[in-house]
Amino acid sequence: MQLDLTSKRAQKLIQEYGLTEEEVRQIVASARINLATFDSEYRANVTQIADDLHKSRPTVYGWADRALAATVQSLRKIRTGRPPKERVGREV
Repeated sequence: MQLDLTSKRAQKLIQEYGLTEEEVRQIVASARINLATFDSEYRANVTQIADDLHKSRPTVYGWADRALAATVQSLRKIRTGRPPKERVGREV
């Protein structure tokens, strides 16, 4: 799996989280599998991804499942809309 990690955002996240190259590869693999699961236009060869990472398909699917669970949990905690403005000098 060839990755281009030269973008400013990639470099910022790698530095911020102290990511190793192996962790980045796991993140990319998980994202690709989850995209292929939910987006019929996106194609991912899980066998090839697992081979590239020298892992089993069940291991790679496990990463994807845990990444998806974390994403869902995080998205459900995000409050939508603008926060209410604080009113100064007026009692509610």
